[in-house]
Amino acid sequence: MMKDIVKTFKETFNYKGKTGRKEYWTYFILIFVVFNIFILSIPFGLLEAWYLKANNIKPNGLNFRGTRSVINLIFFIPLISATVRRLRDAGVSVWFTLIPVLNLILCMKTSENE
Repeated sequence: MMKDIVKTFKETFNYKGKTGRKEYWTYFILIFVVFNIFILSIPFGLLEAWYLKANNIKPNGLNFRGTRSVINLIFFIPLISATVRRLRDAGVSVWFTLIPVLNLILCMKTSENE
């Protein structure tokens, strides 16, 4: 599992190859979704709540947004390249990457060579 994640990061700017279902969903579910929820949202939310309470500031929803955006971008760029490679492996046009819900459904499709 860890080698799939490392491989996805190593091939961040490689849009030519193919990515299997296991590798894609390991990265997408475990890293992008779980990391986003448990590592970014909850701790940054708690930190923001503590910071606002400690300094008697009214919440405006913009604190720590820049930090979260940078971290999300670091994980989002490999996700795009993995999606392009996964769609190519499934035998579907890579232009479906631009349609978010449809590309997730198409990424569930079996590989061409299976």
